[in-house]
Amino acid sequence: MRRIGWICITMLVASWGAAGASFLHGPYTGGPSETSVTVSWSTDEPLAGRIEFAVLESFETSGVLPHSVLFTSSAGSPACVYHVSLIDLRPDTDYVYQLVLLEKGAVVRSPIGRFRTAPPSEATVSFAVLADTQRQGEGPSKPEWLGNAIASGDHIDFVLHAGDLVDSPETLLWDDWFRSFGEMLLAAPFLPVLGNHEVNHPSYYENFVFPPGGGTSNERWWALHWGDVVVVGLDSNLRRLSDLVAQQEWAIEHLGGPEAHKFVLLHHPVFSSNPYQAEGHNFDVTLHPLFVEYGVDIVLSGHVHGYERIERDGVTYLVVGGGGAMPHPFDAHRIAGSVVALDGFCFYARIEASPDGIAVEILAVGEEKDGEARSTEDEILDRFALPGETLEP
Repeated sequence: MRRIGWICITMLVASWGAAGASFLHGPYTGGPSETSVTVSWSTDEPLAGRIEFAVLESFETSGVLPHSVLFTSSAGSPACVYHVSLIDLRPDTDYVYQLVLLEKGAVVRSPIGRFRTAPPSEATVSFAVLADTQRQGEGPSKPEWLGNAIASGDHIDFVLHAGDLVDSPETLLWDDWFRSFGEMLLAAPFLPVLGNHEVNHPSYYENFVFPPGGGTSNERWWALHWGDVVVVGLDSNLRRLSDLVAQQEWAIEHLGGPEAHKFVLLHHPVFSSNPYQAEGHNFDVTLHPLFVEYGVDIVLSGHVHGYERIERDGVTYLVVGGGGAMPHPFDAHRIAGSVVALDGFCFYARIEASPDGIAVEILAVGEEKDGEARSTEDEILDRFALPGETLEP
């Protein structure tokens, strides 16, 4: 997989957090497109400021952020959550940005973040996927292990999250989540779908910016078109028939497009060898035939806290619920099509789609045994290619 080294920047970063006592979360990016991205953050009081940004290549030479977008203290929501869009950007370009807050006469600068705008067709697209990052119990922060590993690894276009970001949508748990993933959120745009633990709470919608979608505020399900890749993000918690029909129609419209590589992201697995966690949704009847008909390559889900790769009717299903929550064991008698099933690991998926196909690595950053967690260094749990066969680590 291609690697673009992370830039080491000491200039321009002024005691973020110490001077910025009003800072809460971020900055981070979402809703990326070919020519735009949205920068988000939150404070505990209304503050004005600006976002400075530059093309990465230019910044590496000059150290200057020549472009800026101003915002007022009233630009945030009532909860002081800010979403400011950068528009008219160059397609297929790496950018860096910095948030500058004006607080009580002082200038407070964030660390440097980066993002990439959408590429043309036939470009290589790389992204990371994780799920079920609700931290449970005492001890080390496994979500922080994940976030730091993703941030320090190969450059990625975006990060996907298959739901259950937090155990419940409470302020203290969101605070812990944003602390754990601070480095990762600076590295690339972040795009989640709802899990059952978010319970469709307003804080989920307040915190994040999504690609164009439908449902609640046109954000409950969405689709990202990115070069030769389409990612359709679904809400697997829906129960109302009208919502189910609207979401299915949305999925058909966007999976029926010209992209060569098609991915679906949802929280509950369509298939799993953990029957207790996966039963009761009938996705094998309502969604699987649709995925087969429209040539979906990979369906990514969480909910079951472990890793499983299942192959059914030309569709690869990956359960990637290794974000740090309590592990769920798999049944000894695995379901049809199960190729790999592992529990007890804290892990994420790294995926690369190119004209040659799709390459997937499942990387463990921690392991839990006898109730104790230990960190590991990107141990490869599984590695495969589409079209193709399982690859040796």
